[in-house]
Amino acid sequence: MKKFYYFTIIALLFSFETNAQDIQKILIKAFTSQDSSDYYFKVAKKSIKNTADEAQYYFCKNARCCDYNQLDSSIVYGLKAEKLLLNGDLNSLLTLYNNLSKVYRKQGQYDKAIDYSLKGIRVAEKEKKNNWIAFFNANLSLTYHDFESYEKGIFYGKKSLKYWESQKKKDPSMISNSLNAIAINFDDWNKPDSALFYHKKVFKYYKGKDTLHIGETYNNIGNTLLKQKKYKEAQKWISTALKINDKNFEINNGIKDGNYYYTRATNYTNLATIAYELDDFNRAEKLFETAREYAEKSKNAEKLRDFYYHRAQFNKKRNNLSKAVLDQERYINIRDSVFDIERAQTFSELEAKYQNEKKEKQLLQSKAQVIERELEIKNKNTQFLILGLISLALLCIIYLVYRQQKLKIKQQEQEFELKSAISKIETQNKLQEQRLTISRDLHDNIGSQLTFIISSVDNIKYAFDIQNAKLDKKLSGISDFAKSTIIELRDTIWAMNKSQITFEDLQTRIHNFIDKAKEAKNEIQFNFVVDAELKERQFTSIEGMNIYRTIQEAINNSIKYADAEKIEIQVKKSEDNIQITIEDNGNGFDLNTTEKGNGLLNMQKRIAEINGKFELQSSSSGTKISILL
Repeated sequence: MKKFYYFTIIALLFSFETNAQDIQKILIKAFTSQDSSDYYFKVAKKSIKNTADEAQYYFCKNARCCDYNQLDSSIVYGLKAEKLLLNGDLNSLLTLYNNLSKVYRKQGQYDKAIDYSLKGIRVAEKEKKNNWIAFFNANLSLTYHDFESYEKGIFYGKKSLKYWESQKKKDPSMISNSLNAIAINFDDWNKPDSALFYHKKVFKYYKGKDTLHIGETYNNIGNTLLKQKKYKEAQKWISTALKINDKNFEINNGIKDGNYYYTRATNYTNLATIAYELDDFNRAEKLFETAREYAEKSKNAEKLRDFYYHRAQFNKKRNNLSKAVLDQERYINIRDSVFDIERAQTFSELEAKYQNEKKEKQLLQSKAQVIERELEIKNKNTQFLILGLISLALLCIIYLVYRQQKLKIKQQEQEFELKSAISKIETQNKLQEQRLTISRDLHDNIGSQLTFIISSVDNIKYAFDIQNAKLDKKLSGISDFAKSTIIELRDTIWAMNKSQITFEDLQTRIHNFIDKAKEAKNEIQFNFVVDAELKERQFTSIEGMNIYRTIQEAINNSIKYADAEKIEIQVKKSEDNIQITIEDNGNGFDLNTTEKGNGLLNMQKRIAEINGKFELQSSSSGTKISILL
């Protein structure tokens, strides 16, 4: 997260126009230098030539002060930069809003921190910068956490996480930042299992040496375990976090910025708490003293609040009540100051609103007095008449404008609906043309080829005196297979040529199939009934074809295997559903011992594809297939 921040600042400085290269180089030195920062900022100030240079100067001053906990100065420079950047570089403005939000959060001015995060979101939404929206959502999550509004903190944290995890190229630092924000809200909301779940998800993105980037995750896991009173386990995690922070301090050339003091205040406060919980009071006292130093230098209201709370508990446990009371008072003062700020802001807004209303009321009263004086001079009846006419005219104008606007909106809606309908019709026409083209190709090419195969096989049989019974049977089989393929091809073409298929269409098609089935077994009695109210019920061609093939397969099975005398097909309405049953009085079979063949599996699959339910019942008295749509 820290590397991302520095990279963003440097990238923004490099994005200056070429005529600003001199101040650009100086500001980079001023921002990155440890010892000579003030000197380079003075040089940069003398090099300012235009408004853009001045904006970047104050922007860099804000960022530098923010990093090194010069919070009041950071706000002063930030507010100056904001005025200059409002019509300038958007990325610099968004980074500035992030800095101001962070500074106000450190000070415990959560209302202002939230305000600047929301300002950032408004700009990012307008410019469609989704990564910044996600970034500010994570900021809101952390601010609401410090404000102890954990449910909102989790809400914004999850919004941020959802965006970062949806990206093809995932950024581990952004994902871990969001996961951390969610987890600490769950932790302080007393939901440790959820907190640990989100904390440990971070390790999915960081392994090996990369864990040097996630010292806060180790500390936060330890903090959650501490609250669960798993002190020894918590101590291991937090000690690891401290080692990681010390290692990063070495890598960063010993830079003691705001993050340096913040992380160590957290680590030592947690380790001190563990020590006194394990009754090691001497160690706890030393650790608390170290924690106090870091917490004060962090200038972070939340860290100071946590420190005084835990040291008060420590002093209470070792019966040092005077110190416990003193720390408790400091804790309450910091906590109350946060909420006092919020109340002051609320009162200020109410006062401003009240003053505005008061001025409006005074203005109305003065107008009324003027009207009264005019009414005293002029004829009262004439004045009332004029005022009435004016009022009526205004009402008429307002009504006409309103009516015109309403008609305009209605006309726009109708135009939109018409365009949508035309677009839909054009799409349907194109699809229908494609269906017709494909069906013609199937009929003209594959159909004619199958017919040629049948004709060729029949010619072979008649042209040659085939004595071999097996060969003759094989040729007859090829001919029969080609004929049945043509029938199925015609069914497919029929379905493709229709954009909608009704039960009445299906009934006609199945009757044709039944008539051909009767030629093979005329002793079977068929009965096909469709409720009158369902005959016009429409399906897509795919749905209709699946229903047709399923009924066809069921009838075929009854004819081939059941030795049935009667086959009934019924289509009826069942509450809000449509029920189709195919029932025969044949031999049936044992569902438990009989292996399902391709026919049964295909029927189940076809019905499942159109979101229907398929049920098969069979016994010695017959077989019943039920389909619920």
